[in-house]
Amino acid sequence: MGNSTQAETFRHALALGTEPKYPPGFAHFDYADPQALKGGVLTLSSLGTFDKLNPFSLKGISPLLLGGLVFESLTESSLDEPFAVYGLLAESMAVADDQLSITYRLNPRARFADGTPVTAADVVFSFQILRSEAASPFYRYYYRDIQEVEALDQHTVRLRFARRNPELPLIAGQVPILPKHFFAGKDFERDFISSVLGSGPYVVKDFAFGKYIRYRRNPEYWGRDLNVNVGKYNFDEIVVKYYRDDTVRLEGLKAGEFDFLWVNNSKQWALDVAGDKWEKGYLVKETLRHHNTAGMQGFVFNLRRPIFQNRDVRHALSLAFDFEWSNRTLFYGQYTRNDSFFDNSELAAEGLPSPEELKLLEPLRPYLPPAVFTEPMGKPEQYRSIRQRLRAAKRLLRKAGWKIQNGVLTETKTGRQMRFTITLVSPAWQRIVEPYIANLRKLGVQATMKLVDESIYERIIRTRDFDMVVEVFPQSQSPGNEQRDYWHSDAADIEGSRNIIGIKNLAVDALVEAIITAPTRRELLTATHALDRVLWHEHYVVPHWYIDRHRITYWNKFSYPQTLPLYYTPLSHLMFWWVDPEKERALAAAMAQNRPLRLNR
Repeated sequence: MGNSTQAETFRHALALGTEPKYPPGFAHFDYADPQALKGGVLTLSSLGTFDKLNPFSLKGISPLLLGGLVFESLTESSLDEPFAVYGLLAESMAVADDQLSITYRLNPRARFADGTPVTAADVVFSFQILRSEAASPFYRYYYRDIQEVEALDQHTVRLRFARRNPELPLIAGQVPILPKHFFAGKDFERDFISSVLGSGPYVVKDFAFGKYIRYRRNPEYWGRDLNVNVGKYNFDEIVVKYYRDDTVRLEGLKAGEFDFLWVNNSKQWALDVAGDKWEKGYLVKETLRHHNTAGMQGFVFNLRRPIFQNRDVRHALSLAFDFEWSNRTLFYGQYTRNDSFFDNSELAAEGLPSPEELKLLEPLRPYLPPAVFTEPMGKPEQYRSIRQRLRAAKRLLRKAGWKIQNGVLTETKTGRQMRFTITLVSPAWQRIVEPYIANLRKLGVQATMKLVDESIYERIIRTRDFDMVVEVFPQSQSPGNEQRDYWHSDAADIEGSRNIIGIKNLAVDALVEAIITAPTRRELLTATHALDRVLWHEHYVVPHWYIDRHRITYWNKFSYPQTLPLYYTPLSHLMFWWVDPEKERALAAAMAQNRPLRLNR
C-alpha cells in the first residue's frame, strides 16, 4: 500500500472540493434552533406495510425512519453544503496525504442503547457484514474501493483504499455502525426480524407489523449534546402509523390520527388538502423551497425483456407519454418536465457537449447513439401536440422493424408482439397510466396495468420480474459511488441492486468510473454531464416530472427554525421541529369552541 498512513492531520470535518462551512467547535448548524423545546409526541404516517426490523438485509421491508433514528454512522452530513461531513460516532478523522486511507478516532463516550461502548471492532464488523452477501448489495458497490478496515486500538480504526477516489473519504463515514455483540454469529436476515439495537437517539418501544411502530427517545442517548445534534431530535416519541390507501390516510390526518403529511400527489394537493380545518387554521398547508437535485422519475423499461432492447423502440414508447396534457389536465400545472437525470442543479447537461465532455465521449463514440453528439440537452419540447409525437413514434417503430398486424404492433422479423404490463404499487398512478396506455394503443401497443401490494412489489423489483414500473433515481449534489449501483453493468444481474433497468453499456460504465475518480468539482461536473447525455439519449426511461418545492400539511401545534436547510427532505427537516406548547393550547381551545385559530408563526 505504500506509506499511506504518514502525515495524518486529524480534523473535525471533511468537505468535497472545498473547506467545511462550520469551524472546529461550532455551536450548531445554522438550520437548527438551540432553543427548540424537548417533549411531546410526533405521529407520522406511511403507506404500505413493514415486516422486519433490520433495514440492511436484502429481503423484506423495514419501517419508516428506523435506519435514521436507531442507527448512527461515523459522521453526520450537513444539510446546507453540497457535500460535507462532521464527526458523530467519530470525533475526528484524518485523510492520508496520498489519499489512500482515512483514520477515525471514535468518541470514547459513544454507546449503544444497551450501554455497550462503540469500539473499532464494531466498525470493522459493520463493514464486513454490510459488504457480505447477507446484506443489500448496495453496500458492496458503494464501498467497493475500501480494501481493508483495521482496528488500530479500541477507539481508532483505519480504512485503506484500493485507489484514489475523491469521494471515498467522505462516504466511508456514512456506513451505519452495528453492534458486533448483538449481530455477530447469527443469521443476519432471519434472526433480526423482531429485534434491533443501535447507538442512535431513539429505541423501538413497541410495534405491530404492518400497523405501527413507536420510537422512544433514549434518555441515556450518548450524543444528545453534540453540536451536530443541537436543536435536533426534540420529540419524546415518534410514532409511524401505516395505511393501505392514500385517500384513507388523508382522512386520518383530518381526524387527528397523525400530525404531518408530505404530499406527493398533485390532485390531492390541489383539491383534497382543503376544507374547514384548513380554513379555520387548525391545519397548515405550505410549500418549502429546496435546492435538491431532482434526479429522474419515470416509467422504467426492463431491458431484460427482448421487446425493450432496441433504443428506437424505447424512444417511440416514450413519445407516447404526453406530459404537457398530463400537467395541464391531471397535475394542475404543478410540475416541470424532466429533461435530465440531474434536473434542478448544475449537474444537468445543457446544449451540445463541451470540449471537455467530448474528451470523454469521443473514445466511446462507437458505443453511443449519434444523438449524444448532435442533439442539445435541455431544449424546449420539439413536438407541439401528441399527434406529432405519435407520428414520430410510428417512424421510429418502422425503422426498428415493427408494424401493426391484425391490430397489434408486431416485430416483422420474429413475429413478436408488443405486449407488456405496467406494474403499480399505488392506485394514485392509475389515472396517470390510463391515458398513457390509450396513446400506446394508437401505436398498436397492447399495454395493461396491474396494481399489487407493497410486499409483492418489493419482491418483483428485487427479482426483476416486471416489464415496466415507476421508479425514482434520486441524486445528491455530489454524484459518486452510488452511480455504480444505478447504472453499471456489474450491478445489472445482482438481485436487489438499484440497476433495475438492467443497463449493460460499456460507455455508461466508463463514464460512471470517470465520475467516481474525478479529482475536482469541475471534472466531476464534466463527467456527470457526459453521463447525463448518454442516459438520456439511450431512452432507458419514459421521463416524468419534478417540483422544486416540498408540499406539506400539518396540525398547527409545531414550530421550526427560521432558517431552512438547502438540501433536505421534509422528514430530515422534521427532526428539527418541536411541539410548541402555546400553539398546542391555542389549537385545543379553538377546536373546543369550534372557532378559527389565529396565530402568528
